[in-house]
Amino acid sequence: MKLSRKSGRLAALMLSATLVLAACQTSEERAQEHFESGMALLEQGDVARALVEFRNVFKLDPLHKEARLTYARTQLENEAYGDAYSQYLRVVEQFPDTFEARIELAEMAINARNWEEAERHGRAAAELDADNPRARIVITALDYAKAFRDDNPVAAADEALKARDLLEENPESLIARQVVIDQYLRSGDLDAAMAAVETGLEIHPDVFELHSTKLQIQANRQDMDAIGGTLRTMVDRFPANEDTRRMLIAYYIERDDLDSAEAYLRELAAAENAGKDEKLTVVRFLRETKGLVAARTELERLVDTEEDDIAYRALLASIAFEEGDRAKAISDMEALLDATAAADEAEAEDAAESETKQDRLRARVVLARMLLETGNTVGARAQVEEILQDDPTNVDALKMRAAWLIDEDKPDDAILDLRAALAEQPRDADIMTLMASAHERAGSRDLAGERYAMAVEVSMQAPAESLRYAQYLVQEERVPAAKAVLTEALNRAPNNIDLLQNLAILHVQTEDWNEVTRLVWRLRALEDERATAIANGLEADVMLRQERVDDTIQFLEGLAQEDGSSSEAALAALVQTRVRAGQIDDARGLVERRLAENPDSRILRYLRAGLHMLDGDRDAAAEIYSALLDEVPGHPRVMRTLFAILMAEGRQDEARAMVDAQIEAAPEPIAALLLKAEILERDRDFEGAIAIYEDLYAQNSNNLLVANNLASLITTHRDSAEDLERAYNIARRLSSADIPALQDTYGWIAYRRGNYEEALEHLEPAAAGLPEHALVQYHLGMTYHALNRTSEARATLTRALELAGDEPLPQFDRAREVLEGMGNE
Repeated sequence: MKLSRKSGRLAALMLSATLVLAACQTSEERAQEHFESGMALLEQGDVARALVEFRNVFKLDPLHKEARLTYARTQLENEAYGDAYSQYLRVVEQFPDTFEARIELAEMAINARNWEEAERHGRAAAELDADNPRARIVITALDYAKAFRDDNPVAAADEALKARDLLEENPESLIARQVVIDQYLRSGDLDAAMAAVETGLEIHPDVFELHSTKLQIQANRQDMDAIGGTLRTMVDRFPANEDTRRMLIAYYIERDDLDSAEAYLRELAAAENAGKDEKLTVVRFLRETKGLVAARTELERLVDTEEDDIAYRALLASIAFEEGDRAKAISDMEALLDATAAADEAEAEDAAESETKQDRLRARVVLARMLLETGNTVGARAQVEEILQDDPTNVDALKMRAAWLIDEDKPDDAILDLRAALAEQPRDADIMTLMASAHERAGSRDLAGERYAMAVEVSMQAPAESLRYAQYLVQEERVPAAKAVLTEALNRAPNNIDLLQNLAILHVQTEDWNEVTRLVWRLRALEDERATAIANGLEADVMLRQERVDDTIQFLEGLAQEDGSSSEAALAALVQTRVRAGQIDDARGLVERRLAENPDSRILRYLRAGLHMLDGDRDAAAEIYSALLDEVPGHPRVMRTLFAILMAEGRQDEARAMVDAQIEAAPEPIAALLLKAEILERDRDFEGAIAIYEDLYAQNSNNLLVANNLASLITTHRDSAEDLERAYNIARRLSSADIPALQDTYGWIAYRRGNYEEALEHLEPAAAGLPEHALVQYHLGMTYHALNRTSEARATLTRALELAGDEPLPQFDRAREVLEGMGNE
């Protein structure tokens, strides 16, 4: 209907009045309207639109507490834990005395094993409401975890008793239940642990951790039928959990039931609601059990039959890459991404959430990994940055960037990326492992240990994660705990050779001979060449440690008579054992006889050279070592031994020339470069040595020896603030080391940064461990001087100069200046 001119003016006036009224509303009033609208939408069950309304509230009134709490609660119910956590964190930043926010943050942090954050928010929650059951449970869990970090099992048991009482009052509490179950498991009471788990599952049937713990208990009992039932329950209840599917398949494989495994996977892939993940699981299974050809055939079938084939084509390229056709694989991936780029641009704004979009991003991750493996780091990084620009929460890209940041000594930045990844995938063992590595690089070994432990837990005691954590525990001198970790892993993977070997080595170190024997039997029962060789080595080692020399010789003689590569290793062990027993002539005769039969054997020639050294015939030994280096350039032990011979005979020029030649000839001249750096240090060419260490560090920043030497040289021989900061970033990982040379490096860096008390903590044990090292004593003396501990400074600096003699380093000139300045103080 057409409006008259008069009615048009009336409408304009009405609209103008409305706009004026709207303009009169404050931002707080408009925020309240959005909040009320959001609450109404929540009541109607329209969560998505409600969340939009709450976000509108935040734009108008960032301090609207109730809107932020409601938003956080809603996201928590939606299991969007990352978003919920960040919103609760905003609440405590704005309103620190909000109990709800504090307790939710504490509980989420405990579930993520982020004890630092759990402590901060849990203790604050308890101060706000100490009698609240949730606060009491959180404090008990924190005290329980701290007791174990402090190696105080008695205190932990006391806290577990408190948790048991709290659980009776609050049977729905998962945190209290997990503390109780953990204590039962640690004490070996599997029946009580299982009862607590079963009760928990009645209340919380959808909590993955309870099912996982049930599986762990059944594995400890070696109840294979029960394990199968639990795994089937888990894959039905958690269909998206790929680890559980893999475990069920592994269960079938362990029972040699490959047909059932394949049939089960194909059933999942054919289901009406099946997606690409189920179809790709079939591909992975075929790849592991029937080989790449079978996997490729299945992928080609999927490309022909499925409309959205990006993921399958990407995996085909990945297989081609693995088979060695790298250039074509990269070309295929680039073509695939180019072909889908137009579609990518045409998609709607919410394309980041679309499955096709995610497939393209995953394909780019695959391409980035290909580029990285072929040495094109620049191209790989460019791909990762573009992926993160499109999807800042892409877990694979975040993990790749975090790994680079760790290598670049930027662990704090890496941890930020890994926290973002963890918010998306809180049960990703790779994220936990990378985070542990970042914490180690930052010098926070306690935090690293917590992440290694969490990686073991979320991987359900997988071998690789368990071995890493066990290695960490051994470094912390917690051998019983390391044994327990490896034993749990063996319950899940009883035929894993690496687990069996590492557990046996720990038992050898603690002289638990019965356990070693049992593990040797298990290794032999595998009827695997590598397992048998490890068993032989363990058995011989045990005999020697028990001083059963004759038994050892007899045992090794039998092995040395067998065919295969292991017989040469046994022969080498036999020769070394005879030498230790003083039977030099017997050892020489054995080697000579074998060399007559096999004159080209490198091991036999190496042994003969060693016997020449025992006889004092260094020329004959050097001749053999030189010939061996022609055949295996850069061999570390051979090269160092030959270098020592040449230097001892005064043939320094030949020794240096030999090292230079090995740098050129060796395919991986790391050992030769390290030796070259030592030579340059000896020649006072510190910049040349630093340049070598810089190159080696760029190749592998995880090498602790290279990191220590580089940081030490930079701190000792350079003075700029930039160099000092670089040395600190490299050496942060050494802050908890108990090796004197590493303590000295970190301690001197702390001194140079003005942290004298921290420096003293490291330099005193370093000087005690290296009492004849002049520079270490100088470092400690200078620290005493900075702390005005004059008598100790005088004694230590005097000792440093006595050890230094006429060594022309400027540090010792400085020591003399300091001593002169002390006068008669």
